[in-house]
Amino acid sequence: MYQVGDNFSIKVIRDLDGFQKLKDAWNNLAERCESYTPWLSYDWFNLCLKYFLGTNKLLVLVLYEADRIVAIAPFVVKNEKFKGIIQTKKIELLGCVHSPIRNFILGDSSEEDKASSVLNIFHYIRDQYRKWDVMELDRIPEENNIFSIFNDILSQLRLNFRTYFSAGNWYLDKINYSFSEYFENLPKKIQKDVQYCRRRLGKMGNLQTLIELDSGSLDHYLDLYDKVRAKSWKAQEKDKTFIREFTKLTAERGWMRLAFLWYNDVPIACQKWIVCDQRAYIWDVLHDEDYGKHSPGKILSTDVSQYVFDHDKVIEIDFMTGDEPYKKDWIPKRRERKGITIFNNSVRGRVLAFLMNNILPIAEKNQYLLSAKNKMSGYFKKKYH
Repeated sequence: MYQVGDNFSIKVIRDLDGFQKLKDAWNNLAERCESYTPWLSYDWFNLCLKYFLGTNKLLVLVLYEADRIVAIAPFVVKNEKFKGIIQTKKIELLGCVHSPIRNFILGDSSEEDKASSVLNIFHYIRDQYRKWDVMELDRIPEENNIFSIFNDILSQLRLNFRTYFSAGNWYLDKINYSFSEYFENLPKKIQKDVQYCRRRLGKMGNLQTLIELDSGSLDHYLDLYDKVRAKSWKAQEKDKTFIREFTKLTAERGWMRLAFLWYNDVPIACQKWIVCDQRAYIWDVLHDEDYGKHSPGKILSTDVSQYVFDHDKVIEIDFMTGDEPYKKDWIPKRRERKGITIFNNSVRGRVLAFLMNNILPIAEKNQYLLSAKNKMSGYFKKKYH
């Protein structure tokens, strides 16, 4: 344990055995977060470690106030060539490409207490854990002022850092009305398209929506899901085994809404929604392109929306990661996930800070300088590798 302030201490977890012992305390803290509980839970990070840790090193910082856990900062440490420039020891938040956000687990503490927790964690990283060159915090949510808290604390500690845009996120919050009211406020084009295509398919054959909630038959329906995906516009699912295991986990917890639109006993559209703490997260949507002209995805989105509005009584719908144009037709608000790159006061950290803050922004605008940048990358590879 390391003292980091009055009544605060940090325990450093570097092995899987210590990580596994945190399960109950971790889930208790995650379940008190305002949102994104499935991706802040112990189970999500356990899956990420199982499939993606590789040769990287675990670094979980557990912040205690007296004998009570108040925050967890889940990191991994990588030895890699940062941005193709210099071989570095890099710290990043634990997660994977499928993480909609990455963040500290801070529970439901006040903004003041969150700031205190972030301050104590970065105090430790700056003053006591010095074996790093650069830290990358990607997909930090901007809601609840958490991104601003990170910025303020890093500035207060005089750490050298830069921020960047990571991803867009479309959402609808403060839902206190019925699905019918929601549908009536959608763009007229969507309303007419859904109604027309539903009538047309209904006249041509048997049209039915199924929202599968029985985890006992999940494998059967996930196999059907894979078959529809193979006929969709989407590429083969990346990290399929990981995603299937996460889908099963969410089903066991009662979070998964696996939905199918059936036409004459054939599934022609599929969607995965995750509902937790009265928030619905749209995890994946796809349809058979052979039926694309009948808008099966819009029909299914309408039916699942009705279910989460009127049955689950959600207060928020979240389209997760990305700025695909269709999203703004369904939900009107947009926020961002931000990134923060922090440079340590090591030789490599200072070199990277100079390059990232002064040289690369200019080089990216100039082809001649971009070529020089590439040559510089080769030089630093030889010098620091």
